[in-house]
Amino acid sequence: MKTILAKTILTKNKYPHYWFGNDYNINLYRGGHHGCIYCDSRSECYQNDDFDTVKVKKDALIILQKELAKKRNKGVVGIGAMSDSYNLFENEMEITRGALKLLKDYHFGVSLEKK
Repeated sequence: MKTILAKTILTKNKYPHYWFGNDYNINLYRGGHHGCIYCDSRSECYQNDDFDTVKVKKDALIILQKELAKKRNKGVVGIGAMSDSYNLFENEMEITRGALKLLKDYHFGVSLEKK
């Protein structure tokens, strides 16, 4: 599993009604292992030339916890819009599971994309 650096995990949606009612989005991983040629995340605008290699964002749960603690406005968090939250590595790494626990602890709602 490759690791990539991330400055932020939690992203505020400017227009939640366009994003399935999600006030925020998080993507804990980058890329996908399904090889789906129709995935929008393959688009060149996302600059992910190696999309078929799943990468985990380093210290994702630490970053997420810090960001959630600072948020005064709660809302619904969409998980996995740009990556598969339950990829092959999730059984071992449990990053998505940890994020779900944090979201519960900080009283955020969840919308989970399952591929």
